[in-house]
Amino acid sequence: MRHRENTLLSRAIQQAVVIDATMGATLAWAYLSAYNVSNATILRVLSGAAQRRASDLQAEQQRATE
Repeated sequence: MRHRENTLLSRAIQQAVVIDATMGATLAWAYLSAYNVSNATILRVLSGAAQRRASDLQAEQQRATE
C-alpha cells in the first residue's frame, strides 16, 4: 500500500470526507481551502469514492475482510 507523505494533508482530507457526508460539500470545500489544498485536489476528493487512490480502496477492502 502506498502511504501519503503529508500526514497533515491526509488527516485534513479524511476529515473533509466526513464533513462532506455530514454537513455537505460546501463546508468540506471551505475546510480544505483553509488548509491551502488546491481546487483540483478538492474536486477529486469530493467527487466520490471512485476517484480515490487505488491503494486507499485496497486498504478499505482489506479492513473489511479482517
